[in-house]
Amino acid sequence: MTPYQRYQIAEQHINEGLIRMNISAARPEGYVKNPQHRMDAMAAFLKTCGNPQSGIPAIHVTGTSGKGSVCAAIAGILKTAGLKVGLHVSPYMQSATEKIWIDGRYVSATQFADLVDWIMPKAKPLRVPETPASIHGMASVAIAFEAFRRAHVDVMIFEAGCGGRYDLTSFMDTSVAVITNVGLDHVVSLGPTIKDIAWHKAGIARQHTPLITGAGGDALTVIQQEAHLLNSPLQIVSFRGTATAHNDALAAAAAATFMNRRHTPLSDDIIQTGIRSVRLPGRFEQVRDDRATVFIDGAHNADKLTAAVSHVVTKFPNERRVAVVGLLGTKAEPKTIAPIIGHFDTIIATQPNVYGKQAFPAAETAALFCRECEEQPLVYPNPEDAVNAAVDAAQGGVVLICGSFYLCGELRNRWFAKQDVVLQQNSWPDTPTN
Repeated sequence: MTPYQRYQIAEQHINEGLIRMNISAARPEGYVKNPQHRMDAMAAFLKTCGNPQSGIPAIHVTGTSGKGSVCAAIAGILKTAGLKVGLHVSPYMQSATEKIWIDGRYVSATQFADLVDWIMPKAKPLRVPETPASIHGMASVAIAFEAFRRAHVDVMIFEAGCGGRYDLTSFMDTSVAVITNVGLDHVVSLGPTIKDIAWHKAGIARQHTPLITGAGGDALTVIQQEAHLLNSPLQIVSFRGTATAHNDALAAAAAATFMNRRHTPLSDDIIQTGIRSVRLPGRFEQVRDDRATVFIDGAHNADKLTAAVSHVVTKFPNERRVAVVGLLGTKAEPKTIAPIIGHFDTIIATQPNVYGKQAFPAAETAALFCRECEEQPLVYPNPEDAVNAAVDAAQGGVVLICGSFYLCGELRNRWFAKQDVVLQQNSWPDTPTN
């Protein structure tokens, strides 16, 4: 059996073996009736796994937007500073191995398969209706913890999944906590107000542990209250400029704080070199196409879509612009797609295809736009057909693919084969793998 075949079997086992389709379809994203029961279940599960996260210094990052990019930049800085670094981001674009990054490379196909073999006997018994959390989510987090334990990393940087206070990632020995910003996202499970969402995200703060944030307004007030309650030194990063620059400033502050706790200050050169050394796929990523300038961006909420659309409009003010939009059912509402309206000559509605997630039908996505603007969107349920139509409609201009990480990951295979990503442990494989 080849390494890629082992990966495919492992991916199938962890998805089909642990995702409870009936429960996933019935509950909103991140929903749980009693969140403390969810945390108790995860604590017990990690104990069964031997608490692989214990003893590893961690930087925990949450926020509405930018948390993946901030995590990657922190990882780049600390690796440049000479540490062995583990990085966990979620969701992935194409391959589950992307979620587990060790010193600049994804875990290998064989390592991933070994980790799935390790977790399945522990997780499979929990695949019952009474388990109050996603068993797949619990297993995925535990796999990352175990991968970092086996690799003997010096530090792990972990992106929270949803919120923070009751997130499955909140079982680490946190050395620095980061809240990038707070906006209206996951309102069913965290909201309905900014203050409510901020309270959930502020839950990653730990007693006497540095807390860094780029949030403002009502959200900052809530975060300040949490920091005061826990005697956590709070650093507020205020930065005027692009979202990328703000993310970089947060990452620099977090990395410097972590290294200062180790009594090893960072130079500006290490910080800047480290930030430039790491990138994530699907963050306003330009992909090669001979007939149009194509960007894929996993933006799936109003804040992220505002940033992506601003990039397109600023960079290409006079070009013909086309948007390809596909949403999950949990993200489908008028305010989500509002930033797109009025900035594109053509809008094409499609839908992502991902195991265990409920896609919003393409025709209904088009209907969302019809309520807000006069132009009738085109409807192509098949994402490949949607991109082909978009490139034609752009007439040499610009195409933005957005609305879902899963949509972008599915379409990214058009330019970078999943097999190559897995086997070369890199989202930008050099040559196709035979």
